[in-house]
Amino acid sequence: MSRLPLVLILLACAAGEALAEEYETVKSWQHYQEIMIADGKTEAEAEEQVSQMLASLGSMDRSAGGDRIGVAAPPFRFDLWLNSEPMTLEDLRGQVVLVRWWTETCPFCASSTPALLSINEEYSAQGLTMIGVYHPKAGRDGPLDVPRVEKAVAARELDFPIAIDWDWRNGTLADWWLTGPDRPATSVTFLLDKSGVIQYVHPGMEYHDPNGSEGHAMCSTDMVGIRSQIERLLAE
Repeated sequence: MSRLPLVLILLACAAGEALAEEYETVKSWQHYQEIMIADGKTEAEAEEQVSQMLASLGSMDRSAGGDRIGVAAPPFRFDLWLNSEPMTLEDLRGQVVLVRWWTETCPFCASSTPALLSINEEYSAQGLTMIGVYHPKAGRDGPLDVPRVEKAVAARELDFPIAIDWDWRNGTLADWWLTGPDRPATSVTFLLDKSGVIQYVHPGMEYHDPNGSEGHAMCSTDMVGIRSQIERLLAE
């Protein structure tokens, strides 16, 4: 598998290294481009990087993660929870669970935020629990910075449970995802059935409802698939 998409994602999510220490939360692709220009790139350079990153959406191997289907989800090993008391997989038995890793410096995550909010609003009353897992890319070797995560959660207006997987290279993401074959991204989404078994994996980057952009057509296709899988699992 080509590692180009992973390189592009790391460029996107690590772009915060060049930002101020406050790690500005990316709000959209346009905002991400503005940040790059403020950091010294020309408009043409910023546009080219965005074009390359969006091209990677179509080339991502969407079968990545097939090896995780049917596997009982490993225990949570999160540092802290926001918007919720700490939860365990045992607490969530009987619920369909969507778990999505994200970070504030990544435009793929920014563009997926409306989808997560929409899914949570639509399906939470039907038995879906949404968990957003923060994992830092910029400043990832520094100590746990809870105010930084709180700021990102507020900026994205995330109102569902948020877990912090600060040392994700050795933490829960490592247990769930960074095993086996190469992975195209770390912004992965898992759907667990009511018994805690992984039944669907979206291997990363971005998904959302149609936004009229040809460059994001694959994102809306992926969103249809995620909704379909949620509805299937809720009905079981």
